[in-house]
Amino acid sequence: MINQEFLNLSLAPTELVVVINSFNRLSLLCDALPSIIQALKHISLKSAVIVFDAGSTDGSVNFIQEFAAQNQETEIICLCPSPNTDRSFSAGCNFAVQFASQKFPQLQWCLFYETDNFIKNELALPLALKLLEQEKKLAAVGFTVETHEGKKAGFGSRFPTPLSFLLGQQLSDKLGLERMNIQEWYSFLGVRWGISDIVFTSPLLVRYSAWKSTEGMDVTRFPYSDSDNDWCRMVYKKGWQVAVLDVPGIIHDNKMQTSPWSGNRVINFHQARFRFLLKHQVYWIGWLKPLLFIRHCLELLLLSLKAVHDQEAKKSIQKRLLMMKIVFSNYEQ
Repeated sequence: MINQEFLNLSLAPTELVVVINSFNRLSLLCDALPSIIQALKHISLKSAVIVFDAGSTDGSVNFIQEFAAQNQETEIICLCPSPNTDRSFSAGCNFAVQFASQKFPQLQWCLFYETDNFIKNELALPLALKLLEQEKKLAAVGFTVETHEGKKAGFGSRFPTPLSFLLGQQLSDKLGLERMNIQEWYSFLGVRWGISDIVFTSPLLVRYSAWKSTEGMDVTRFPYSDSDNDWCRMVYKKGWQVAVLDVPGIIHDNKMQTSPWSGNRVINFHQARFRFLLKHQVYWIGWLKPLLFIRHCLELLLLSLKAVHDQEAKKSIQKRLLMMKIVFSNYEQ
């Protein structure tokens, strides 16, 4: 629940809110926040920015507050919930949108914008808004993204399947089992767009009514990994679709700065992916666990051989042993 003391009593006619999750990402925020403020100048809607800070200790909150004081044309709000509040990625998204819906009753759009995003193309956001206004079946629009060096980065994927999970991330990626290859593109105001299974929240413009229909992200099962995968699956089950807008100048690049939960990324991925299949394709689970156990055994054997000359492989052995141990408990430790 949102504490009423967070809410300003004066209700502004804001229709678009930018939601940013941040945790010790000061170096990225210094570029991301000015970038989105500049991008918002090119849309006609009144907008606001809400930063959900998950307990940063690197000066992020001070930076946000000082930046807000210097840029009063767009309202910038920093939410700093107490330590006993769930501050996972999914919880942060839900909390920020709930706050926005209470503060801004005319809310129509939410732009999920991460600290490693940067918008160079001033037409991107206006085009996404126009597309959502035109295509009523769309719950959300994402973008083709690139790195700061101009290299293409992944914008989304197909829905995960038991086969892609069983084969593992590397082999599945090589075979393109989850790669989203959009076969049909539609022309739109000089650019093009297409339907995708999953579009990542980096950035993602969401129709608030669609967000409401799904009740937001599944905080319990997907606090971090696969949160956007699950949300897009729920969207499709509600009869909506998500799209990607093919425009240049949308950056998604963390500059090699890892997130605080990166150390448990492998375990978190397996937990979340198993939960996803259990939630959406439960009929495969019976035979999936023993086959995954066999896969982990084979990976352990290969790592043991490789560890003779590779220190990194030695570090991976313990994680693989843990995976074998917890696979039958749905990767829950």
